[in-house]
Amino acid sequence: MANARLRQQGGAMVVTVPSDFAAVMGWSIGTVLSFEKSGDTAQVKAESRTPRGRKTVAQLLANVDRDDIKRLNESVADDLASGPKGDEVI
Repeated sequence: MANARLRQQGGAMVVTVPSDFAAVMGWSIGTVLSFEKSGDTAQVKAESRTPRGRKTVAQLLANVDRDDIKRLNESVADDLASGPKGDEVI
């Protein structure tokens, strides 16, 4: 069992979770915790979350509009066809 004390920080009450307890629970900085009252006790649970930056290429491209890509390619085609403008390596 781990103990923690509530403290004031600005307009909020803050509880500090001991590092070893957080590690055992699998919590890290940014983990969202939910609190639920049950009689005289409180339950604290980590919300499931998807780590940022962990998307597949298919997920990243799922919302890309093919017509937008076609228009973009057409708009830069002349620039690409005329060769390098600076120190680009082709």
